[in-house]
Amino acid sequence: MPVKKLVEKITTKPEVKSYIIEVLEAFQNMNTNKLNTLLDDGLRYENLEKKEFIYQQKNIFSIFKNAGDTRLELSTNICTGCLCSEPVFVLTGNKSNKKYAIYMQFAKGEITDIFRCAEQSQGLGLMPF
Repeated sequence: MPVKKLVEKITTKPEVKSYIIEVLEAFQNMNTNKLNTLLDDGLRYENLEKKEFIYQQKNIFSIFKNAGDTRLELSTNICTGCLCSEPVFVLTGNKSNKKYAIYMQFAKGEITDIFRCAEQSQGLGLMPF
């Protein structure tokens, strides 16, 4: 499913679509400062406080940068593991082809959680969870 179609499926509200696109662009650009600004201080992501989650993303982005990646290309796929057929966003290193898949959980049009899809993430050497 194309990225735009998945975002359309998630919400029809223009402001929420815009927010999702901003978050995805922050991931694509490996910009932890932007993620820190965009994500909600009061939420836990991947069962971590936001500060810890951002630090984790910084470490993941370092893996890509150390492999020569300057940007992550965005696509989608379907989780074949624990999410059982849920769509995930797949970020692929522009040089390394390493993959980092994230699942965004929503409630009332708002992102309530973001976590790694271990099944669709490849080449990062990370523990499953």
